[in-house]
Amino acid sequence: MTNWINSALATFVFDVRRSFSVHRLIVAIGLAMFPPVMLGVVGQITLTRGPIVSPDVGQYMLFALVFLVALVCLLMLLLWATPNVHSELEGKTWHFLVVRPGGRIGCFLGKYLVAVVVSFVTALVSLTGCVVVVDRYGGLEDPLYTLGCLAAVYGLACIVYGAIFSLIGTIFIKRAMLVGAGFLIGVEGILAGLPAVVCKITMSYHLREIGIKWLDWFVPYSKEEYRFQFGPAWPTWMHINCILLMTIVALIAGMIVITNRQYITSEE
Repeated sequence: MTNWINSALATFVFDVRRSFSVHRLIVAIGLAMFPPVMLGVVGQITLTRGPIVSPDVGQYMLFALVFLVALVCLLMLLLWATPNVHSELEGKTWHFLVVRPGGRIGCFLGKYLVAVVVSFVTALVSLTGCVVVVDRYGGLEDPLYTLGCLAAVYGLACIVYGAIFSLIGTIFIKRAMLVGAGFLIGVEGILAGLPAVVCKITMSYHLREIGIKWLDWFVPYSKEEYRFQFGPAWPTWMHINCILLMTIVALIAGMIVITNRQYITSEE
């Protein structure tokens, strides 16, 4: 256990230092600034209808804020979490991890932490910019409360999706990013929108319910229509427990796979 923790922290520190490259910073800044710029364009368009955004438009701007920042968060997780094994194989460093005590699990957990931290920081910067933009056009009643609630939701999203993408990275290796994108579209997109019990196994359902509970209402449905499709609301602690349980299962499964699978290097 000590070797796992030390290796994970060493991997985390090394990858965080390596992340401060010009290319990666440009990508992170570009993704973080995309949602505020888009919301600013929407706000300028709504100004043609009056100096203050109407309540309906403000609700849709809040939904656009949630959607755009979530998109940035998931893209960062795809870029950072899925190549956890493939990057080591390409960098010719996998042999060093194999011979070190707890090297594989330390690498897995360290890269998972890096993906969660980097994605959350990027999402938080983007969220802050979006809240400032939307509040400028009168779309938020309490900007600080909205910022805090959404930051907590995106934190949970980074934790659970980072674990899922890390697991995918240990299984599919070269096609991990493609499989992760397919998982988001098929499971967390299409399946989560179905008005059936099966949608409750998706993490986006639980994250959406937490956001609705904390922010009152932001989805483009009426409350009656939404509850008719997805059923009555659960307590918030149940949704959080489902997210944490999925995180633990994905991390344990990823550690089992990475310690028992034999990865073929380019030389072999």
